[in-house]
Amino acid sequence: MKSERIEKLRNSPSIEINGREITPSDDLKEYRKNALEYGKSLRGEYTNKDTGNITKLSKTGLEEILHHDSFYKAHLQSIAAIPKLIENGIYIDTVENEDIEKHPKIKEYRYYVSGLKIGGVDYTVKAVIAIDKDENRYYDHALTQIEKSKLLAVVEGITSPARQQGVSEDKNTNKSISLSAYKDKRLISILQTNILQLFDKST
Repeated sequence: MKSERIEKLRNSPSIEINGREITPSDDLKEYRKNALEYGKSLRGEYTNKDTGNITKLSKTGLEEILHHDSFYKAHLQSIAAIPKLIENGIYIDTVENEDIEKHPKIKEYRYYVSGLKIGGVDYTVKAVIAIDKDENRYYDHALTQIEKSKLLAVVEGITSPARQQGVSEDKNTNKSISLSAYKDKRLISILQTNILQLFDKST
């Protein structure tokens, strides 16, 4: 059941990297190049401990990841964590490919979520695995700057009167929190265990 997978995520240890694995640069173009070169050394197949599924990390996958959020240093740093994200991510949900014309070989996308600390800063990472007839490919990932248990508390804190607005309450401050404040709408969507979907889907 999905609720059991959410609990497994809540109780799972966060992955940790120091953020210095990839040579940094003030020039983001250079930093991105360094991240790609580092990522090439990670290419190969990795087995997820949660499901036993094998996922391939390729240069194409790395280029796809670096195509997004390349201005965001934490995203570049997170390339170093990909093997651990594959191995230790908790499987949450599967969504059919909704754009067959654009990606004809992909049958569906599987979503894994992990906690990640980069130099002591907490993130929640949504990793996307593309499933086609030949292999499982590491397709993309995205970071949300909040510790995973806190994010789950926000998602689960939606009360009935506020659900239509996607509003939760921070139990520590009693302040209302809008889920629309989080950029990764797909992450919020897959972490919901109720039928109501608050946001449009996007991979």
